Amino acid sequence: MAENALKAEPLLFDELPVADLGTISIRVFVLPPKEKKGQEKQQALPLDTEAGEEFMLETQGATPVSSYLESSRGKRCVVFLVNGQRQEFDDNTFIVQELGFRYLRSRMIIMIDVDGLAQEAIGRLMQGSRQGFYRGAVREAITKRIVATLKNDPDLVRLEQEAEEAVSELSAGDEKVKQTLDQLIESHHDKGHAFAYGMGVAGDTHGADELGFKTVVKGGVVTLLPPDIGVESVYPVLTSQPAASIIRLRPNTPREITIKSQPSEHWSAISQMTVESDVRVLELKVKHEKLGDHGKLTLLFDAAEDFDKDEYPVRANLKVTARFNGIKEPRQLDLSVVTKPDVDRPDPKLVDDPIKLKVTSRQPVKIRQGETGTHIRMRWDGKDRLITDDNAPWKFSAKLQSGNQPDIHFSDPSAGRFTMLVTPLPEWTAGQRLTFEVAATGPSGRQLITSFDADVVNPPEPPEPDDKQKPSPRLVDSEYKTGSMRRPPYELKTITRDHYEQPCWSAEEWTDEDAGAFVKPNDRAPLVLIINQDLAALRDFRQALAKRNTEKDVERKLTKYTSHIAFHLYQMYQATIGKKDDDVDTADLARQQEVRRVALTMIKLMDVAEK
Repeated sequence: MAENALKAEPLLFDELPVADLGTISIRVFVLPPKEKKGQEKQQALPLDTEAGEEFMLETQGATPVSSYLESSRGKRCVVFLVNGQRQEFDDNTFIVQELGFRYLRSRMIIMIDVDGLAQEAIGRLMQGSRQGFYRGAVREAITKRIVATLKNDPDLVRLEQEAEEAVSELSAGDEKVKQTLDQLIESHHDKGHAFAYGMGVAGDTHGADELGFKTVVKGGVVTLLPPDIGVESVYPVLTSQPAASIIRLRPNTPREITIKSQPSEHWSAISQMTVESDVRVLELKVKHEKLGDHGKLTLLFDAAEDFDKDEYPVRANLKVTARFNGIKEPRQLDLSVVTKPDVDRPDPKLVDDPIKLKVTSRQPVKIRQGETGTHIRMRWDGKDRLITDDNAPWKFSAKLQSGNQPDIHFSDPSAGRFTMLVTPLPEWTAGQRLTFEVAATGPSGRQLITSFDADVVNPPEPPEPDDKQKPSPRLVDSEYKTGSMRRPPYELKTITRDHYEQPCWSAEEWTDEDAGAFVKPNDRAPLVLIINQDLAALRDFRQALAKRNTEKDVERKLTKYTSHIAFHLYQMYQATIGKKDDDVDTADLARQQEVRRVALTMIKLMDVAEK
């Protein structure tokens, strides 16, 4: 009797497993960017507009999502719905800080419908005052699910990358400004990078076959090799990520490779890094950058339209050489590159009356333990609209054939391809074999059913090679090119009125009152410093200078202004490292005002000194 009473006792809500919380529906809308000035589509006039009556839509300063949000609450672009009504919201700080989509924050709306949650869960969310959700365990679980679903979504990542490309198209800063800025950065860092020249010297007899390279040197280099090769040496060494023995490229498709030091803290001691391309493969273009804590290689096999496809695969070798301050021997990393095109696949034939449903992921599917879901690739022969239309006649569903049911979600199909997202349950153990059944249900209860097996596995652990063959630092003879220039860990860009449609801080576009801005580095690009050449005060100052100075003096003063504003932007970025803004828009507005104040002060001081 006591046992029955114990079973009848309800669980405390905080002890409910994730599967018992129910489901949420996430919808994401990404609007197109604003049209460039002069290319705006003509707005349709109201039908009751009288002859001679002027009608204008006010769009100045508006973001693409402005017309969809309340004017006084324009940042509430992440909304939570209960019975179709908004009960909770987050602003675009969530999109920037948690999802990492800085460029999409002014074009993105996220709607989360929580009606699928269990009644107990909704009860724990709703407060008596109905002023938003209670910030407890349920709210935190919902946030984690949103981040896990959207953060690495391939479509959102692609749109973010497309928005980033607009910044890369801005004009590069003047070389004299870059040199002055380099000097400012070096002289103002107490622990800045020490400078060391390569073995080549100016005016030597060796020709330079690449810009910045002085000579080819034969000597000892240290690299990671098995212990039976070369002479024993010491760390640091260079490593690459991905750490594959062969880097695979597709023609005309760039790929980025990360270069790091091992141990990582030695990277700041690098005074010089060079990359030697394979002279036998002229189509392979290599661009390298030395950033704050790693190096970046961008590889591109530039194949012409008439390139003979019978030459594939094309193999090439690269050498990355770096010098560390206080260490005699340079460190070298050899990379093998293989270029081969993908096999063209014809578009699938999709029909209104589908008959096929299959799993395309390799089986048994491996589901890793932890909080991260596993994507299973699937395909069917039905047209996409059968799923994506309002009141769609077909829908996907899936279930585990035995045991508690995990969270299962489906993406919208694209050309018949879609993914199923499975979140593992805590009670699943490594080595357990699971069987899932997937169904596509159509009109009149018609079903297409398939199944697949999945194995639960532990996250992969780094291999432990035999100590006798474990690679270690070895000193070997090699050739390498040396030079005396190192690239700074930033890109300097300038902007003019013709390109004001680019994002500026939290605003959708630049104005004549914006002095400059910086774009934080990420996995795809270094720190970008942007200087506005058409700042109103700077334009007036430039005109005044031209009236009473020679062209050379004007250039010198403008170089001084630009380099100092860029340096201030660099310092502003340094102050943000390791910190998280509570409100991104407010923080960006403060930075926008600060750099404008510094620019106006700089112009005023130079103007007073001029007089």
